[in-house]
Amino acid sequence: MVISHIGPLELLVLVLVGLLFLAVPPFIAHRRGVRRLWLVVVVSVIGAFTGLFWFVALFMALAMPARDSGPVPLPER
Repeated sequence: MVISHIGPLELLVLVLVGLLFLAVPPFIAHRRGVRRLWLVVVVSVIGAFTGLFWFVALFMALAMPARDSGPVPLPER
């Protein structure tokens, strides 16, 4: 019984595309210069298995403050 008709070349392409997709949040965080890049990488790797945390890592990469930005001001009341 054959489960799949995927060949080795197709499997290699799928793995490479998956790794590139996994690397998007850390790449964005690195380019933005976020303070806790390691945290984005860890959440992205965990997100590779769950799917949900990948979106959390992407949000973190886009929303976390950059290293060179000043202190975050407190909201006014």
